[in-house]
Amino acid sequence: MRGMTHWAVVSVLLSITVSGCGGSSGKSEDTPTAASAQFANSQLAQCVSSSQWLKVGEGLDAPSQRLEVPIPTVGVASGACSRNDQFRFGSGLYDITGPVANTSGMGWEYPLQVFSGLHTRLYARAFAIESPCNGKRILFLSADIGILWPALRKGVLAAIAADPELSKSYHAENVMLSVTHTHQGPAGYSHDDGGNLFHWGFDDLNYRIIVAGMIEAIRLAHANIEAHPSTAPITLAIDELLNTNVNRSRQAFVLNSEAERNEFLNSRGEPVDVNKRFVQVNLVRRNGSAVGVINWFGVHPTILGPELDLVGSDHKGYASLGFEKIMGSRYDASAGADNFVAAFAQADEGDSSPNIRIPEKIWPDPERGGGKDPYESNAIAGTKQLAKSLTLFKKGNDLVGPVDYRFFNVPIDKITVTDPVVLGNLRHPPELDAAEKRTCSGTLGVSFGAGAEDGRGPGQEGVSCKSSPDVIAAAAADFQVLLSEPIPPFNAWDADIPSNIASTAVFCNRSKFQQPDGDYSCQAEKPVFLPLGPPVLPFQIFRVGNLAILALPWEVTTMSARRLRKDMLDVLAPVGVDTIIIAGLVNDYVNYLTTREEYSSQQYEGASTLYGPWTLAAVQQESRKLAKSMRDGSAAPDGPATPAGGSPGLRRPPYLISDMPGRGGSYGTLIADVPASATPGETVRAEFQAGYPRNDLRIQSSYVYAERKSADGSWLPVAQDRDPELLFVWKPMVPSQIPIDPAVVGPSTAEAVWTIPRNTPPGIYRLRHVGASTSSPQQAATSYEGVSSEFAVAGTPALCP
Repeated sequence: MRGMTHWAVVSVLLSITVSGCGGSSGKSEDTPTAASAQFANSQLAQCVSSSQWLKVGEGLDAPSQRLEVPIPTVGVASGACSRNDQFRFGSGLYDITGPVANTSGMGWEYPLQVFSGLHTRLYARAFAIESPCNGKRILFLSADIGILWPALRKGVLAAIAADPELSKSYHAENVMLSVTHTHQGPAGYSHDDGGNLFHWGFDDLNYRIIVAGMIEAIRLAHANIEAHPSTAPITLAIDELLNTNVNRSRQAFVLNSEAERNEFLNSRGEPVDVNKRFVQVNLVRRNGSAVGVINWFGVHPTILGPELDLVGSDHKGYASLGFEKIMGSRYDASAGADNFVAAFAQADEGDSSPNIRIPEKIWPDPERGGGKDPYESNAIAGTKQLAKSLTLFKKGNDLVGPVDYRFFNVPIDKITVTDPVVLGNLRHPPELDAAEKRTCSGTLGVSFGAGAEDGRGPGQEGVSCKSSPDVIAAAAADFQVLLSEPIPPFNAWDADIPSNIASTAVFCNRSKFQQPDGDYSCQAEKPVFLPLGPPVLPFQIFRVGNLAILALPWEVTTMSARRLRKDMLDVLAPVGVDTIIIAGLVNDYVNYLTTREEYSSQQYEGASTLYGPWTLAAVQQESRKLAKSMRDGSAAPDGPATPAGGSPGLRRPPYLISDMPGRGGSYGTLIADVPASATPGETVRAEFQAGYPRNDLRIQSSYVYAERKSADGSWLPVAQDRDPELLFVWKPMVPSQIPIDPAVVGPSTAEAVWTIPRNTPPGIYRLRHVGASTSSPQQAATSYEGVSSEFAVAGTPALCP
């Protein structure tokens, strides 16, 4: 929000110097490759390690007694790659930011959120990894967006197939597209109207920017691996990250069996109800050239909430940008050259929240994340993850084994669970059992509308067919809901809508009769509210040595992921795999994946488990099939073809180019100036007459700059709009109340807001804004720029930002 104090966000970083441990295979932590890696800015890395933000929430967690499900006896891979510890790799990153004005956040589904500027840019980060011992290669990509709609994967794979160079190495089976799940990225890029409904339709410009940026990141990763034929080890480091995530759905989690909950205890003897494991692979060449890191830690990027109006990558993007700054990464690196890329990828975040004070401060409380406002909380969460990543950068063991991959499509609405291993491991109470454990047509339950504790919606959790036995009881429950609401509601979107009567009389009965739009007879406690969900879904496994990644299109809860990791280890440990990542939100999106027990309470996550209470068991069964094909060296199981996909029907109203100069007289004119001087830690701002940001998205560039005057009189950028300490804030004369382009944009201004890092050296500085304007659809946009007056930064700089 424009009025917030933004800066603590500049106080980047991190870390506790806690040692990490790797998998059981490979060489010691003192490998030549790991030891030779260097930080480009060691002072900044040291600042991170001493950050006071690492102490926020201290004592919330205690160290875990163990980080993984019990691992069976680990064997070795067969064939030429059995003892392989040599790999080739490359990385690439590219801007995918898209429109930052009059759009809304993908993930919040809040039709009144309207973006008007930029907190941090969004990037696609790609990694190509190959094992020469078998010639197999994989491509992993993590993108700073909310949801990987299948339209994006379709667009990326089509572009790869059309590229003579990329198509030689990459295809549907070995390309894994993941998202960080930031909710503050521009929406409207789905080909399914349901994904665009609350964002006022499909935004073709945003879709094209994301696909094009993903492809450019892939091209850079490909050029990088091709330019470096020599091999090197890849190290795997694992540790736990405490005081950074909490279970936001404990009411559901505690319904899992006591035996399962007690498999993970901390040193205080308490059940660990959310995954604390932080897994990282380090990609460093033998000469010490650092190519990048990929880490997985399951936690929602939902600190920056729907009440905010700046596009941003939330805490995972914050951590990525922080590590890349420490390593001197270049965002315009030439193809083939090594350039450090840091992907803070997503794992099993289904019930994991970064808002560590949720138990007492739920949304929209600005302190729910542990800081004084959401931006400071975001910096705290990002700093903790960055600190852990820095600690693990020179730790770990060499990965040993081949690169391998498997992919197949599953008809998810028609699965009957028959696998005796899966059936034998179910621990639900008898009253939740069913003679036939199967899936059926997808639907959301009534409690989906309530949203989660991170950002509530217009509904209530726990509405189920089980809890509404008759109309009288349902009416009484609805009356209590009405009594609990303020009059008028503080926020209509956050109000509890009484829905027990409707569920009892209508929604619960839909599953009892044949419906023209599908079979919902397996939905058990769930009131059949909104049919949703594709019938064919992608399942994928990547292997790099003793690490395997199971990629699923769900948001997977903590206990669901524990069961899946156990299943995968049972199958893959005999051939040398000892570490499993459950990567959610990959290749497609179909909401949540809960256990049978969690589903029964119909909290937000259970109501969003589309294909019924046995969905997890079905996913376990099909994942085991895929893992067995990898173990046995056989082809992936047969499955249906990938659906062709359609085209969006609901589209945003067209943008009518209609900039108008305002009181400044011409674009770029300075409206409000900086002070004559400032000290490190202060915030300075300058405001300029501006054009509409959609005229030029400034891809791979910036809307605003903070610049320092050099001895020869030239100006050198010290911050751009990808840096969280420098904000771009667009201000239309008449703000839109909904996230669509107005018929006439009219005059607007742009503000550069710079919180000066405390380690900024004395000197002469200025702020600069660059944009484009045009007055009619027939006229090409014209670039302009505006600069502030010079101002002096004086005073002794601190060692840290």
